[in-house]
Amino acid sequence: MKNNRERLREIASVLASYGFGHIYRTRLRTKHKEQDARNLRLAFEELGPSFIKIGQIISTRQDLLPPSYINEMSKLRDDAPPFPFSEISRIFHEEFKESLSDVFEWVDEKPIASASVAQVHKAKLLTGEDVVIKVQRPEIEENLLRDIKLFSRIVSMAPETVKEMLVDVEAAFKEIEETTKRELDFRNEGQALVKFKQLNKQNDAVSVPSPYLPYTSKRVLVEDYVGGIRSLNLQQIREEGYVKKDIAEKLVFSILSQVFKDGYFHGDPHPGNIILSDNKIVFIDFGIIGELSEAVKKDLIKMMRAIVFEDIDQLMNLLLQMAITKEKVDRFEFSEDLDDFYQSYISKSFGQIDLSSFFSDVLHVTRKYKMVMPNDFILLAKSLTILEGVVTELHPDINILEIASDYIKSSDDIEIFESFSSAKVKMSTYQLAMDSIKFPSALKRALDTVNNGRLMLHIDLVHFDEKWREVNKMVNRLVFAVIIAALILASAIIFVMAEAAGVSLFAIIIFIGAGVMGLWLLISIIKSGTL
Repeated sequence: MKNNRERLREIASVLASYGFGHIYRTRLRTKHKEQDARNLRLAFEELGPSFIKIGQIISTRQDLLPPSYINEMSKLRDDAPPFPFSEISRIFHEEFKESLSDVFEWVDEKPIASASVAQVHKAKLLTGEDVVIKVQRPEIEENLLRDIKLFSRIVSMAPETVKEMLVDVEAAFKEIEETTKRELDFRNEGQALVKFKQLNKQNDAVSVPSPYLPYTSKRVLVEDYVGGIRSLNLQQIREEGYVKKDIAEKLVFSILSQVFKDGYFHGDPHPGNIILSDNKIVFIDFGIIGELSEAVKKDLIKMMRAIVFEDIDQLMNLLLQMAITKEKVDRFEFSEDLDDFYQSYISKSFGQIDLSSFFSDVLHVTRKYKMVMPNDFILLAKSLTILEGVVTELHPDINILEIASDYIKSSDDIEIFESFSSAKVKMSTYQLAMDSIKFPSALKRALDTVNNGRLMLHIDLVHFDEKWREVNKMVNRLVFAVIIAALILASAIIFVMAEAAGVSLFAIIIFIGAGVMGLWLLISIIKSGTL
């Protein structure tokens, strides 16, 4: 394995060969930005499995890079050259102190999948069950965590113009590192399979493989083999009599149930992670799981209510309230951008809204003001965007937001209207009665205040300091003009009074001074552009 210095030099060299220096200089906003994004993806591919995985993780964080880059990172193929079967035997023995022959009747030496992090082989247990063995690539954890740190160093040394497009460089890479560590421990995936299966046991349309926990460790996962149509192959779907619209609708309803009922959803529902088997949708590969906090879940339910009532203004407000503000936000400019965002969607029905564009626009606005959306929201945005692409491929006429509206109206898990308890109703009624009793006396006090001249009006202005300076300038000019007029009038009076005794030098000096000051005032007004 290469040492850090050699690997850092290799990373820098490959990135430079694909124009990373050009990207630094242009702040990712060139006339060829699509080509720049493609070049960055090609550089990641050349840097090998660890960078392919880094790119895939970045693609789940739509808040980190512009949409064109996220789109290219999503294209990174999760396949890699297979590693020797002898490594499978070695790693299995190191994890369980047993040989493959002690546990399996046979193991196919040819992998059915070879990805950037792990390799998968079909096998049969001595007890007769058909299973798959998922084994982590040798040294992938060391290589991947090392490359994340090295790439973070390269980005941290970039000009501020590059780092500005990230909300928080240090936090972003820390989150990527934590995500990677979770995914590299297959025990987490085994537990996710168990939990997902339990949560969806009443759903006849959805399933997952069962893990064999005695043979699940940090680097090895053994689970049921699932036969069927892989990668949503459209030709096979037609041949086996599946209805594409039915599959698409069940997929959407399944994800909606995962999100709003369970708060626990598959974080990467692309076609490669979906198998159609025995009229069921089987989700596989639970390396990335979304788990919503109660606060975010409640906000999402409020968003769904907004969708049902087609209240885009409320929807926007909810999204932006969820953000964590890293810097002081210019409220005036923010409201202007929010209004522009609102206007771009106000004329559309929810059936016309494209989810990927919608989330990209939301994250663009929040990124501009250094506002960080919760990680679980960002992962949900990515999952729904992936799902939209899958559904469009299956049946282009289906719209996720329209199905979501139907789901919220018919679901027992979500109430369209806010719930009211008897205690809450009694308290509200009591409060209303008390306020009604107090209203006449409050009104009388207010009228007395006005009548006695003690009314104070408090006004909050946007950019108050700036506007107050402008008011001061205006008043000062007015006072200056009055003084000039007074001087001219005074000089004229002195002239008249001194007419019999000859011309007064004092009056002339005052008159000339007033003229100079008047000319100065006129020039300053012209320069200010407010004439």
